[in-house]
Amino acid sequence: MTLFPEQQEVSLEQCPLVLPGFSWEQYLAIEKCFEETGVSIRFLKGYLEIMPPVSERHEERKSHLGRLIEAWCLEKDIEFYTRGNFTMTVPEVAGGEPDESYSFREKKEWPDLVIEVALTSGGLSKRSFYASFPVLELWIWRKDALEVHVFNGETGTYEATEESRQLPGIDLPWLVECSRIASTSQAIKTFRQRI
Repeated sequence: MTLFPEQQEVSLEQCPLVLPGFSWEQYLAIEKCFEETGVSIRFLKGYLEIMPPVSERHEERKSHLGRLIEAWCLEKDIEFYTRGNFTMTVPEVAGGEPDESYSFREKKEWPDLVIEVALTSGGLSKRSFYASFPVLELWIWRKDALEVHVFNGETGTYEATEESRQLPGIDLPWLVECSRIASTSQAIKTFRQRI
């Protein structure tokens, strides 16, 4: 697995800046400087990623996906813990915040599922970043579609899949369709009709 994803078109709307040659201590100091600014800082094996504050579109997408996951769990009586975007760290290796995250059945050190909204390209590889913890399942919203990646403990990498292992039986195409509804309450109501 590489630190950087394959080359893609770059949107200048909100590009991450990736800088090499940073120590863990430098990352912690820089992160502290940006605490109240809305700027997102990630560290992965000596690389520092700086992302400008997220857009309204970004927040809407991650919130819609999260609320639909919560609706599914409530309907299926699955205990869940909203982990939000707390800072995850493995000292000297990786540090940063997910867009949204959940633990299922019990609260654990690392979330079982992370949602990342990638409205721009470039930056550190999300799969390499989350493999450092490891997070069992990674959902990436990219190019108006949902990618689901499941962590393989034997290889230490993520594999693309069509179904969620953390939420078996969830209708992902329907979840995607409902997540595109502008009203959050209407999206949830529509999604619940087919659960």
